[in-house]
Parts: sequence; C-alpha cells; structure tokens
Amino acid sequence: MTLHYLPTATTTEGREPDPAQAPPFGLTDPAEFANEPGEREPWKGEAEALAEAAAVGRRAAEWIRALPLPLPDGAWICGPLADAVEEAMTTLDPADCDDADRFGHGGVSESARQRLDGLVYDVAAVVSLTAAQKTALFAVIHCVQGTPKSLANDPGTVIERGDLAAVCEIIRSAIGGAQASEA
Repeated sequence: MTLHYLPTATTTEGREPDPAQAPPFGLTDPAEFANEPGEREPWKGEAEALAEAAAVGRRAAEWIRALPLPLPDGAWICGPLADAVEEAMTTLDPADCDDADRFGHGGVSESARQRLDGLVYDVAAVVSLTAAQKTALFAVIHCVQGTPKSLANDPGTVIERGDLAAVCEIIRSAIGGAQASEA
C-alpha cells in the first residue's frame, strides 16, 4: 500500500487548481510534506520493532564478517557487504516512505542499497563456504534488501502486523541453521 496526499481544494488565491497542472490522479508530491515537523506519530510498537531490526542487523553483519572466506576474494563480502547489512538494518526509518521506487527508501542510503545488490556479482567468492552458509548468506542479503522497500511502501503493516519481526526471525533462523551445520 502506498500512502498518498490529496491536494487542497483551492489555491491560496481562492481559485480552483488547474487540473492540467495537477500531478496524475490528483495526488501531490510527497516530498512537499517530507520536512513538516510533527506530521507523523510513531506506529504502535515502532521503537521495539526498529530496535529488534537493528540488533538482528548487527548480529548478521558480525556473522558475515566471521565467515571463513579466503582473501582477497572474500574481503568485499566480509567488509563492505557486511557493513551494508548493518547500516541497512540500523537506519530503517518508517518516515522515509511513500512510493519506494521514486521517493522513499525506508531510511537506507543509496550506497548501502548498491552494496547489497552486489552479492550476485561476487558469487565466486563464496565457493569455499558450506551449502548452509551460502544459503544463509543469500537469505540474509535478500531479507535485508527487501525490508527497507517494504517499510517504505507500507510502514504501518510492516511494523504493526509483525512483518518486520518475521523478517528478523528469518534472518536469525538462517544464521542459526548455518552455524548449526558448522558444528
């Protein structure tokens, strides 16, 4: 679900707005409202959900940094990619919402999003990992990639319905499964 803002019925001069000048479907640009203080109240359980996501992101990054990858091939995965996982999960922002494809990104920087997208181009570097480690790594990255976009598109559902908590559990389970297979 994408949140949209409706235009006012009249302009400041008291005239009806010109339909030819209006955005498609009568919607205004959400960027007009982005800096208005006090516009948004936190969702029920928001602080707890974001704290859990941050903790899971830090744990996932720590796990990625500890993967037994040979250097120099594994350096990017254990360094910048792990950093992107941590950054993405610790900077989630439900206020950075309303159409993730154009305006909102759930608080995650362009740099972190690009690094998260890079794993598919460095698959050869993970060849030394076990099947469980590879699966967990790709599961973690995929979950971390999708979380900000979900949050940007429908923060209320993602937070209040427990979708963010469910993603955190998937990440924990993936890491736990990989660690159990190592023992």
